[in-house]
Amino acid sequence: MQTYRVPQRQVHVVVHMRQGVPLRGCLFLPEDGHGGFAQRLTDRLIEPGDRFLALDQDGKSRLISRDWILRIDVHEEDEAALEVEPAMCDPVEVSCHLADGSVIEGAVAFAMPPGRQRLIDYINSVEGFVPLRRDGTLMLIHIPHVIDWVCLEPVGQ
Repeated sequence: MQTYRVPQRQVHVVVHMRQGVPLRGCLFLPEDGHGGFAQRLTDRLIEPGDRFLALDQDGKSRLISRDWILRIDVHEEDEAALEVEPAMCDPVEVSCHLADGSVIEGAVAFAMPPGRQRLIDYINSVEGFVPLRRDGTLMLIHIPHVIDWVCLEPVGQ
């Protein structure tokens, strides 16, 4: 009997959970997602109905609770697999305080309609994960675990 397999691509990640050490491994994304396009990691992370994600660690599958993910780090060399859409504005330097006590600094870039182009407008519109860049790494920050955001730039710029 032949097993049905969906063509997938792997993305190397480091998953930071609410407790424990960071988990290194691969997440797999279907090549054929909605509309015939390859699924993006950000879409996979907010897909309704999936409470657990399979993280491949050296051929062993670890099922991790999506609700307990603080952030997922992806290095630039794997970022092409994410197909993150480029933002249409200048990045905003921020400091993000997470529920585990960690503080992450980086740049958030976003595109919003006229009249709603502030960081608060963007953060309040996001479902799931906010992309933040720092030193060649894309960090996907899980909104429910963010305590606060601090703009590191003067207001009005």
